[in-house]
Amino acid sequence: MMDLAPADLAATRCFFGQLLGLEVVWDGADDVSFVHDCVQLSFTRVDSVPHPDSWAFQPGWIHGQLVDAPAAQHIPSLSIALQPEKFRGAVSRLQTAGVGTLRPEPFWVGYRSFVVRDPDGRTVELSDPLSPEPGT
Repeated sequence: MMDLAPADLAATRCFFGQLLGLEVVWDGADDVSFVHDCVQLSFTRVDSVPHPDSWAFQPGWIHGQLVDAPAAQHIPSLSIALQPEKFRGAVSRLQTAGVGTLRPEPFWVGYRSFVVRDPDGRTVELSDPLSPEPGT
């Protein structure tokens, strides 16, 4: 279980529940939890959260898989692997919602990746590790 602290719990519910499609397993006045496979993400509201001003470092980018990777900070981030159909659905909902993205479309780094910011500015990398490389 990972416990995260958002400033806007309603935006967190929408982002992780509706846009990413994670299952809500707890929803209280000041906290909410989602489950994805065997991982639980729990969020407890706080009055304020430092808002990162750049993208977080993602381990998959280190060996040149993303040659034009932006300068990244070593700050907390999330990486969530989704089944291909769920990945495509989440990407579509995030694009429609106008969520901040590293690139406008998913890209290949040894797997399909789509990098966004959650309501508190954290980098969230969605991945589809099962689909084949485009063009193969």
